Amino acid sequence: MRFYAAAAVLLLFLAGCSDAPETARFEPSEHNRVATPTQDAHSFANANQVRTRHLHLSLEVNFVRKQLIGTAEYTLDFVQEDAEQIVFDTDYLTIERVEAFDGTQWFDTVFVLGNRDQVLGSPLYVDLPAGSEKVRIHYASSPNATGLDWVDPAGTAGGEYPFLYSQSQPHYARTWIPIQDTPAERFTFTGELYTPAELIGLMGANNPPHPERTGYYQFESTQPIPSYLMAIAVGDLAFAELNERMAIYAEPSVIDAAVAEFGYTTDMMDATEALFGPYAWDRYDQIVLPPSFPWGGMENPQLAFLTPTVIAGDQSLVSLIAHELAHSWSGNLVTNASWRDLWLNEGFTSYVENRIMEAVYGEERALMERMLDAQSLVSAMAGLTERQQVLYIELGQRDPDTVFTSVPYTKAQQFLFFLEDRFGRERFDAFVRQYFADFAFQSVNTDQFRTYLQANLLAKYAGVVSLAEVDEWLYQPALPDTMRIPEVDAFVKVDAAVAAWLAGDTIEKSAWSIHERIYFLRQLPADMSSAQLERLDEEFTLTASGNNQVLSTWLPIAIRHNYAPAMPRVEQMLTSMGRNSMIAPVYGALVETPAGHARAVAIYEQAKPRYHQLTRNAVEAILYPE
Repeated sequence: MRFYAAAAVLLLFLAGCSDAPETARFEPSEHNRVATPTQDAHSFANANQVRTRHLHLSLEVNFVRKQLIGTAEYTLDFVQEDAEQIVFDTDYLTIERVEAFDGTQWFDTVFVLGNRDQVLGSPLYVDLPAGSEKVRIHYASSPNATGLDWVDPAGTAGGEYPFLYSQSQPHYARTWIPIQDTPAERFTFTGELYTPAELIGLMGANNPPHPERTGYYQFESTQPIPSYLMAIAVGDLAFAELNERMAIYAEPSVIDAAVAEFGYTTDMMDATEALFGPYAWDRYDQIVLPPSFPWGGMENPQLAFLTPTVIAGDQSLVSLIAHELAHSWSGNLVTNASWRDLWLNEGFTSYVENRIMEAVYGEERALMERMLDAQSLVSAMAGLTERQQVLYIELGQRDPDTVFTSVPYTKAQQFLFFLEDRFGRERFDAFVRQYFADFAFQSVNTDQFRTYLQANLLAKYAGVVSLAEVDEWLYQPALPDTMRIPEVDAFVKVDAAVAAWLAGDTIEKSAWSIHERIYFLRQLPADMSSAQLERLDEEFTLTASGNNQVLSTWLPIAIRHNYAPAMPRVEQMLTSMGRNSMIAPVYGALVETPAGHARAVAIYEQAKPRYHQLTRNAVEAILYPE
């Protein structure tokens, strides 16, 4: 049979770059349209032959079995008219049956689930008889799907109802949907969820405001998205409207604090639109997830996922909110074509984030955050291989999760600030704004960006920046000599305060921001006395701090000095949240000694049931590096 013959030789297809429609608000220049297909080594999908241009999901959310059960129905776009099969990415999905639609009727078609690859999962080969217009896959997810976190009531703020949320980036959508799981492809989707009647279901789509608890929810995304932005959340949720197109969802006991913390998102939206063009999506809602969420946030279109660890009560950590909003332009609107191009998503987003913070909170705060990020980057580079230090990283078929270091975020941000400094803000803003418009709803790789940059900035203003300087940033390890870390007057004063404090003097810090306090802690010497630690803790209220960024900076210091009063707080922090970036430094400090390592293992065994699978993977890599 033709299907089996083809399936036997198929190993990996090249995924093409989509030519998705633009909204009326964007008018890309025709000569800047993406025409060449991109390669994605992390997908089995044969999107260069058959693309899925629309998805309809119909899913039952079963908390008892911890499974999503239902169908994924795709409308097909034949790139090659004679294509006889379509290939989807899956991972531990149970495929019950597959149907094809020929324009008149649905009928069963042949499918084969290939062998599982440790990183890529299993390809699903589906036979496409002549005339096939759609396919419908009947399936169920695994209770252990990496892309889903089934949170027991004890892990929620309310403690009464369970919670479900997804994490599809980078390649985990295939663990809960059979899908062409590559950022090179985009599709529109509709969805329907059947949930327990007492819970609210949401997706990364145009969610109707003020949802009623009916147990049945419908969704639509008319803007095409890549697979890694597929999102689902189900829980006991309250709704608070910020304005006609923005709202916040959170558990009832959290909603008031979330609104107070994130209310400035409306100002951030206004600032971003003024800088880089109109918001291209219907709504911008945010949802606060349980503390097990492994990241600070996830930029799912129209429903940004947020960790509760940024609710500090003083808006000191809301740069994360600016980051997720910025993704509505850089990442969601213009997308990296593969995971080795991640810097195009995260670097542009980190740059836009800082510009938002400057517009809303002032230049000094933005400069402090930029300098702290640059400091972290310099420290992180020492622990990365030369390969990992390159923006356009050679990734091969390595796990794409390994590319998420500070390099695609902060080194790329510094590259864009380098361009801004050289060309001037007015010229560079115009370039970035046009870049977002020209590539709206498309996927771009590094070579395409380099060509665009050369034509629209370097050649336009000849002699300002050479292509050799650009190539050093893109293709070479280490940090270029052209990187400039800004000097911040406030931090110069903190440097003087550090010296005075170490000399035993009393320092005036009542007006310090969170950034000045963190900078102060980072400048302290590696060796301090017990008396200094007690004084530090008392004067800065560190162990008792409710700011998780402060704790993530202070507790490793306390651990390395065996400061006993902070040890109960270490355990409390590690067992109450699963945000990787905040708990990893604490676990890292613990494992530096045999006794600390034993303690870390004991704490982890206690916390493990409440961690997301990705957090468990990250912590186990620290505990058991072999």
